[in-house]
Formats: sequence, structure tokens, C-alpha cells
Amino acid sequence: MRARWKGDRGAYGLLVVAAALPLGGCATERKLIVTSTPPGALVRLDDTIVGSTPYEIAFDAYGTRRITLYKQGYATTSRQVVIDAPWYLIFPIDIVTEVLLPFGWKDIRRIEIPMAQDVGPVTRPDLAAVLQRAESLRLAEPSGPRPSTVPVPPPPPKPLD
Repeated sequence: MRARWKGDRGAYGLLVVAAALPLGGCATERKLIVTSTPPGALVRLDDTIVGSTPYEIAFDAYGTRRITLYKQGYATTSRQVVIDAPWYLIFPIDIVTEVLLPFGWKDIRRIEIPMAQDVGPVTRPDLAAVLQRAESLRLAEPSGPRPSTVPVPPPPPKPLD
């Protein structure tokens, strides 16, 4: 019987390791914190309104996110944020750091977005620039908007009094 145990030691060791793997794993706390100046702005994360600043959310995946802030009296502010994985969460290193060595890593990202005071409604002189930008967005390609080649008509002359 003793000789059999020595021969199966590797199989038993593998079984113990396989049973212990689910006990570790995913020990990284990932958190995104969005703040604004001034605080209290409505936060839209990608295509969903999620709360107001300061806003905190746990996330699972790295990549590019779109953060848009809205607040009465302030211009709407939108920003693309690239969240890159830290060195210890890049494949294949993450297999060791998250599964085999569950140390409780923390990856906390803080995004501060300043908001500018609203300048008021679009006035007649600004209308031409707005229309030109709208036309360039309408003609945008998958790679992004390109400058518009469509001439913008001048504003109509003011009537004589």
C-alpha cells in the first residue's frame, strides 16, 4: 500500500492544487471615481445615466469609456477616458497575480472633470459655426469626423430701419 501512495503523490498534489484554485481568484478591487468642479453634476457613463458627482463605481473590464457631465448653468462636458490595465493585470501575469496570489490588489482610478460656466444660448453669429460642425458630424466616417467642405451660407443681412 505504501508503494502505491508514492506513485500517486503527483496526482494527489495536482488534485489539491485544483481544489484550492477556486478559493483564490479575482482579488483585485477595481474602482472608478468621477468628480467634477463644481460637484453635483449628473453623470452619464457610456450610454447610461448612473448618478451624480462625486460618483464611484466598481468595474470589471479595462478599455475606453465615455463620461458626460450635465449641470444646470454649466456647459455639458464629455470626455473619452482610456483605462489601461496595470502591469500586474496584463495577461499572462494576471493568472499568477489574481488566481494564485490573491493579495487584495487595488486599482482605483480618479477622474476629475472641470466644467465651464454656460455662455448662454447660441446666438446668430455662432449659428454658422454650429451648422458647419453639425454637417461635419453628419458626414462622419467610422474613423471620426472630417472637416466639412460644404460652404456655410452667410447670415442674412439685417433689415434697414
